[in-house]
Amino acid sequence: MRPVLILNPADDETFASSAHAAVGSSPTDPRALQDAIRRTYPSAAVHVRELTGEPTVIWYVYRDGRWVGPQRER
Repeated sequence: MRPVLILNPADDETFASSAHAAVGSSPTDPRALQDAIRRTYPSAAVHVRELTGEPTVIWYVYRDGRWVGPQRER
């Protein structure tokens, strides 16, 4: 099952494109996604959301390794 990506920052379209392209090659392995994204974004982190009974696979993908606000606010 292809995961749903929750991207941060949400308004970085280049980062979003990179993450979606990388997940296409290995959708079941969050570590592989993190490694692929880190080629361009060295601090990137991928975390799996693990809620009991949740039918959807959701991964949080942080460009800077942690939550940051939208770019337009900086």
